[in-house]
Formats: sequence, structure tokens, C-alpha cells
Amino acid sequence: MAWFGADPGGANAFGVALLDGDGSFESAVVSCADEAIECLRKSGARIEATGVDAPLWWSSGESGDRLADQAIRKKLHSVDAKDVGGTVQPANSLRGAALVQGVMLAALLRQRCPEVLITECHPKALLKLWGIDAKEVQASLESVRGRFGLADGVAPSEHERDALIAAIAAREGAKRRWKRDLSRERFRSEQDPDRVSWGPVSYWWPEELNNVNEIG
Repeated sequence: MAWFGADPGGANAFGVALLDGDGSFESAVVSCADEAIECLRKSGARIEATGVDAPLWWSSGESGDRLADQAIRKKLHSVDAKDVGGTVQPANSLRGAALVQGVMLAALLRQRCPEVLITECHPKALLKLWGIDAKEVQASLESVRGRFGLADGVAPSEHERDALIAAIAAREGAKRRWKRDLSRERFRSEQDPDRVSWGPVSYWWPEELNNVNEIG
């Protein structure tokens, strides 16, 4: 069994990673969702779940902000008072490549593997939550590798590291080690993650995050 992770972006800025059951992993940088799917096809891997670093359901409310985003910002602010919306931005503030290619990847995955589990992920928010410096790519990779018992390996770019963290989130959620699903509690303005055409999608998160109902 394996888990796939993606950090959607534009040309030469779309990270992908495949995490195997023995903890080994491989990664690459591509340019679009089609190329990400082709990497997965060539690997021949049978994936249980996929993590995607992009909003997988949207909101029609102000700034496109979601309850999950607000909960994460509140938690990160408690970790670092300087982080006021910097790490987790409302959807309306994000670059188009991440938004469009993230959803397109989820849609293509759903067509290719109807039963695959799909989760949203925010690698840089997780790194901040764990007290790991996201700017130091190799050092942060080593910290993540040790934390989650991965085999030795290199993810040469920030995009590949973030894709690997997304694959880890997919594994941890699928294994029920991360039990909280932030997609379950939403504002009325938000789409239902179970009913989007590429759904159902989840947003598995570690237990460190307080209950989203505690947003003040």
C-alpha cells in the first residue's frame, strides 16, 4: 500500500511524492495535474489515500474564508503570536495555480481511483505547529522523517518536501492516527466536501488542534 502527496503549483512548481508502506519515498517536480497523474500512473503504485496542499472545497463568504482555516490560524497564533494570517490565508488570497490545479488533481484522482481517500493538507502550517523551520528544506525534511519513521531519502525542493508531508497526512488519516477531520464543521457559506464532484474529501489534522468550535 502507498500514499500520494501533492503540492500543486504552476510550471516546474508542482511537487509530487509517493510514500510506500516501508517508509521509503520518492518525489519529483512537475508542472500540472496531468503530469502529476502521469507520475502516479508510471509508478504503478496502488494508493490508499492522497493528500493535496490546496483548498478542496470553497466558501461563498467573505474572502472565501472557511471555519477550518480560522481554527488553524487561531492555533498557529497561539504557537507564534507573529503569525496573524500569514501561514493560512483565505482562499481568495491564494494563487490561481494552487486553487485550480489542486481541484483538478482531486477530480482526476477521483476519476482514476473512485475509492481513493482524498484529504486536504497544509504542510507549512503543520511544520509551524511542530516548531520546525519551513525555510530550511533539508533540515525540516530530516525532522519530519524522524518524527514519522520514514526511511532515508531526499526531497530536493520545498515543493517536494511539502508533497511528502501531504502524503504523510494521507497515511496518518487513512490509518486513523489523525482522527480529527476539519471538513466536518463548516460555515453555511461553505460547500459540502462530501458533495463536490471530486468528493468526498477530508481534512485530517493532528490532535494538537483545539476543537474548531472554540474559535472566538
